[in-house]
Amino acid sequence: MRRISYLIPALVVILVLALSSVFIVDERNKALVLQFGRVVAIKEEPGLSFKVPFIQNVVYYEDRILSSVIDPLEVTPLDDRRLVVDAFTRYRISDVNQFREAVGTGGELAAEGRLDGILRNELREVLGSVSSNDILSSDRALLMERILSGAIVKG
Repeated sequence: MRRISYLIPALVVILVLALSSVFIVDERNKALVLQFGRVVAIKEEPGLSFKVPFIQNVVYYEDRILSSVIDPLEVTPLDDRRLVVDAFTRYRISDVNQFREAVGTGGELAAEGRLDGILRNELREVLGSVSSNDILSSDRALLMERILSGAIVKG
């Protein structure tokens, strides 16, 4: 009887350790294995993976294309007409380690905040340098390219 009273808690501890050392990477995610805040492994392939329990933890990031909508922005082109511009971004996290270094522990929410600021500034700069007729014409694609290239340089 005494063996059972020792065996059951031991089995529970072993089970908890085994379950806390296993994690699953979904096909829609990428994972960083962190040990005391430092990246020790990057898991990009879906499947079952292992970590050291209680010492390492796992942070998941989306592998899909993400989008962010920017609040309507009032822009004044060269001809002093006020235009309200709607914009959105689509992005994908290609390097999770670099992404974590850039945005810290804030993750996708922090990235969207940074993208929002960069895109707002670039929209004001590019659309403020042309007339409203250029914005509303078929040359919009060129303006979008200028905004994109400026945002990439500043981001």
